[in-house]
Amino acid sequence: MNPTKALLSCLILFLSLIIPAKHVMAQDRCDCSSELTWVKNTFEKNDAGFGYILNEKGQKAYEDHTALLMHQAKDIRTKNDCKNLIYNWLRFFRKGHIGVIVLNEEKQSVPILKLDSNKIRNHETLGLDERRFQDQIAKQHEPSPIGVWESSPYKVGIVPTDSGYSGVLLDAPGTPWKKDQIKFKLYPDGDSFRATLWFRDFSVKENVPVHFIGNNIIHIEGMSFFLRKSRKFEDKPLVKNYINYLYTHSPYYEQLSVRTGYLRIPSFAMSNKTAIDSVLRTHHENIINAHNLIIDLRNNGGGSDWAYSSLIPYIYTNPIRTVGVELLSTELNNMAVLELSQDTLYGEKQRAEFKETYERLNADLGNFVRVREANVTVDSMDSILPNPLRVAILVNEYCASTTEQFLLEAKQSSKVKLYGSSTFGALDFSNMTSAISPSGEFQLWYCRSKSLRIPGMEIDGSGIQPDYYLDPSISQKDWVGFVLDTIEQNILPFPS
Repeated sequence: MNPTKALLSCLILFLSLIIPAKHVMAQDRCDCSSELTWVKNTFEKNDAGFGYILNEKGQKAYEDHTALLMHQAKDIRTKNDCKNLIYNWLRFFRKGHIGVIVLNEEKQSVPILKLDSNKIRNHETLGLDERRFQDQIAKQHEPSPIGVWESSPYKVGIVPTDSGYSGVLLDAPGTPWKKDQIKFKLYPDGDSFRATLWFRDFSVKENVPVHFIGNNIIHIEGMSFFLRKSRKFEDKPLVKNYINYLYTHSPYYEQLSVRTGYLRIPSFAMSNKTAIDSVLRTHHENIINAHNLIIDLRNNGGGSDWAYSSLIPYIYTNPIRTVGVELLSTELNNMAVLELSQDTLYGEKQRAEFKETYERLNADLGNFVRVREANVTVDSMDSILPNPLRVAILVNEYCASTTEQFLLEAKQSSKVKLYGSSTFGALDFSNMTSAISPSGEFQLWYCRSKSLRIPGMEIDGSGIQPDYYLDPSISQKDWVGFVLDTIEQNILPFPS
């Protein structure tokens, strides 16, 4: 190699490691005391839940909490640490429908791992006999872990050992890992497996639960999903359904049996409304000719109430009573309503309603304003669809906000039962909006509305309880199958 070119390469590498770090350090500094003061003042004036929680927890508790974090803020120098401190301050009020993010973050180089060269050199290896390995794969008549699996950037060959199986590295571009090093070990644990897994820096985590999702996915819990890349085995329809649930971000419908359809809706974001409506139109005949409908809302964090409006006719039996909200009118909050009146994701009628609300709010600054005159609205439909007879809605701890509002409406139908676990609990204070700090470095998220349900029926902090609790002994991958078996055991409709 040319010595001059080598020296230049080393110099460039040195500068890339040292100079950007100093640059990032300078850019990352912030005055956290000022940022927290701005957040405090903005939240106190504009958040619809501030006064309610203050009355619940007391002025002294709030002052003590604020004083402690204000003191800690003096010693904080980086944006990320400041963001964490601000979030801790916000958590005094609730666990959801709050947030703070750092804007204009500098793109930082991937941190250089401090690797122990002896640990790398001495890490356990297992040389693969390629011909024998391929022969083992070819002779498999039933699914087993043996084969080639990938979780980018790691590709491994899983081979049997005396104690279970070992995942032997085949390729790992861009990492310090070398061919034939053991990436993980799988040990039998009753009817399942547990793992010992080594990370990129060769640190280790032991006794990690392992789940086989169908025949072609290995989930090392909280760590990695390894996908089979060698000869695949056919999965049962319900397993395919679960894989779709994990990896698909758009709504879809499947016919699980002659009597039961399955509708997956991962989000009620307003940008998803067109897709939801399209799925319902396309499969309308299937839905209304099936006795049962499973609606899978797991991990659906909410969005907009308008996004689920087309779903209501399929589950409706009784007039739906909805408790209203009141909006806190401030200049900052009202600007968010004005922006909604100009958002073309909403129809012309909805935009007109937003504009009318904006004008009403502006006429009563500093106060809570009810969107509708009545505390409770009752919505009725002219007819009830004969099918589906039963609607089973799957929910878990990641269902929140608009999804919880949908559940409050859905539970009023005699067709509907909820299956799963308690929801997240983020609905009493809603209609999130944001503000940017004077420095331009932070964005605060808070709420503009307060439900008239509280304190009589609070959702925050407890969530919505399912009718049928699916305990941890029923794996999430088996939820759909369990509910399918449950609702198809009884062909009679629910009592009216």
